[in-house]
Amino acid sequence: MIHLDGNFNVKIEVKTAYNYISNPDTLVKLIPDLIEYNKIDDNNLKITAKAGVSFIKGKFDLDLSIDHKVENKHITLRGKGNGSGASTDFTVDFDFNQNNDDTEIRWNAYINVVGTAASMGGRMMKGAINKYVNKLVDKYKETLENN
Repeated sequence: MIHLDGNFNVKIEVKTAYNYISNPDTLVKLIPDLIEYNKIDDNNLKITAKAGVSFIKGKFDLDLSIDHKVENKHITLRGKGNGSGASTDFTVDFDFNQNNDDTEIRWNAYINVVGTAASMGGRMMKGAINKYVNKLVDKYKETLENN
């Protein structure tokens, strides 16, 4: 299990930050290398995205759910899927806190990968996962700052 976390502040109302990540139609815009998606309902998506480590690259099919919503306070994203000789399951928790003119967003990600990609070694796997998760978080921050 790999754990990553971080936080950032944006000059935006907490409601706007929360609504962006809790809406499947805007959430999918944050996913790096998205190939396609199908919105099942307001809390569930089926996603196909490019992913991989080193020379092991390909498509991942994921079921993504938006869970544990506490309006303007907390949200959990849960995913499970497989592709490229590996399977993964993950959770990403987002916590929101309004501070005067800005919103602090704290996030924690827990990712488990098994299969061929997992056998590549812990450091390489953690580096690839870190890069992917940070792309998503950076895109979220950039999008909020530019709205």
